[in-house]
Amino acid sequence: MSTIEKNVMASVRMIYMFRLLGSRLLLECYVLILSCVGIVTLVSIPHVLQNFSIVASSGLAGIGAFLFSAIVGTRIVVQVALLLGGGAFCFLLADIIRSLRLTPSHFQKSSLV
Repeated sequence: MSTIEKNVMASVRMIYMFRLLGSRLLLECYVLILSCVGIVTLVSIPHVLQNFSIVASSGLAGIGAFLFSAIVGTRIVVQVALLLGGGAFCFLLADIIRSLRLTPSHFQKSSLV
């Protein structure tokens, strides 16, 4: 293989790798993972769970009030991370549902059998 062929193939591999890493599905996964990491590092999860267990005995209204006040009462960075993570989760869920609905015809039973 000549030098020019090696350079061209290296460029093709690089473009293919960026195309794979830049797909919509992977971008949604990246956003979800980064938002989860951000939330875990910025929020004291054990304290939230402890407070939630205390509030959980008061019923759905208490849980709703707790979730609302926990989200509104936190820093803007955590709110943005929650918003981005929730959006990425919804998009991933929609992609999963869409892919389950669009099953290939070879997986469906044939009427000839």
